[in-house]
Amino acid sequence: MRYAFALLEAVIFSVAGAVATLATAFFSPLRDLFAFAWRMWLWGSLGFIIGNVVLLAILFPFLTNVGIAGGAPRHSDVLGFVLLGLTLLGPLLFSSVGVILGCLYGWRLARRRMAQPGV
Repeated sequence: MRYAFALLEAVIFSVAGAVATLATAFFSPLRDLFAFAWRMWLWGSLGFIIGNVVLLAILFPFLTNVGIAGGAPRHSDVLGFVLLGLTLLGPLLFSSVGVILGCLYGWRLARRRMAQPGV
């Protein structure tokens, strides 16, 4: 279910980014925001992908030898709770953080670009 929310987040972000970028590209009153829109869309999308790759890289070593037929462990440990939390909440958390950090980076790049004279 969490993975469906992460996928829904990606679809909503992509559609919103496309609408914002097209609106700033075609409506002349919004033309000054075009540099911000496409950079935030690009870097937010890359942040989403990188966030999910990082999550998979963290979970991969722990989940490679997990079998379905094995019995439940006799005791629970801290690592088990952390892995359970990462498996359940990780996709939504890492995707959201990736998009937010990517958008902030795109905003920063656009601000720097707009601050340069003659651009």
